Amino acid sequence: MISNKILFIDTETGGLDPLENSLLSVAFAVWDNGRITEAKEFLINDGVLNVTSKALEINRINIIEHSRIALKSKHAISEIKDFLNKNFGLDEKIILCGHNILFDINFFKNFWNKNEGNYNTRFSHRYVDTASILFFLSITNKLPKNSNSSQNAFDLFGISIDKRHSALGDVLGTAELFNRLIELDSFNSKNYR
Repeated sequence: MISNKILFIDTETGGLDPLENSLLSVAFAVWDNGRITEAKEFLINDGVLNVTSKALEINRINIIEHSRIALKSKHAISEIKDFLNKNFGLDEKIILCGHNILFDINFFKNFWNKNEGNYNTRFSHRYVDTASILFFLSITNKLPKNSNSSQNAFDLFGISIDKRHSALGDVLGTAELFNRLIELDSFNSKNYR
């Protein structure tokens, strides 16, 4: 049986390189036919905490406090697995969705493979990227040309995000953006030009 559920993902990281920099947090939101049924953020301390000052400036993570309160990798994996198993069938390949999602997938996949095993046994090779949807809509003149950045899209659709640049805040904002894009046909596209 095919599920209508999608798992939204957002991460906060210690930099841009998933092979070097640490995954500091990951948030998930379970989307089921337009509703978020559950959302949760996991703070992670991989024991290395390889971070750049630029990344910490953007995500505003206090790395000393983070190292104190974040879950060790194995504990984080255990809690993530519990969250996934609660919301998806054990034999179900989970489809991920996010904004510029390959960034998040690459960090999460590296973390998962290091601590749990084969990412591909639990997660689908398919994914949905809201940035790609926005780009398509902009080149078809249904949205302004500059609307494919997350902030521009949030502004365009009037989406306010509590705790912007936190994994949980951004994942909930992206899920709301996805719903707005689904509903776009019912809007007068002239309102967005």
